[in-house]
Amino acid sequence: MSIIQINDQLLVEKLHTVAEHLDQPIRLSHSIANSLLTVVEDNFDNEGRPAWAGLSAVTLARRKAGKILHQSGQLRRSIITAVKDNEVMIGTNDPKAPTHQFGAKQGQYGKNARNKSIPWGNIPARPFIPMDASGNLQHEAEQAIWDDADHFYKSIFG
Repeated sequence: MSIIQINDQLLVEKLHTVAEHLDQPIRLSHSIANSLLTVVEDNFDNEGRPAWAGLSAVTLARRKAGKILHQSGQLRRSIITAVKDNEVMIGTNDPKAPTHQFGAKQGQYGKNARNKSIPWGNIPARPFIPMDASGNLQHEAEQAIWDDADHFYKSIFG
């Protein structure tokens, strides 16, 4: 599991201020979870932000036409959010997800029964969850959280 870091101290302070003054802070958490899910859906729709690496010629020859990471829709449908008090989680149980999110080098997962490398070639990272490998939020996700915090802040303080 990766932990998302919010590196904007002003945003962190605003989130704490809002949460302290809400009768039900979980409402803010649910709003943030929905915003993160929307950012993920937008990442799939836009084929990444920034744009994902294109498909290799071998992959293009083997698959049906369509957007990257949309072949069956399984990965996109597997994205879930969970909220617990002041904690928001977003993730997937799809075993292919880490490879798509972070990429993989040829042979990174060892060899198959026929002694062939897994994966058989390099797979570039195509991040769909709005964070990088260091846990930093994607710009669009951070902005969405700002918007959520602002909405609740204005409802409390006018």
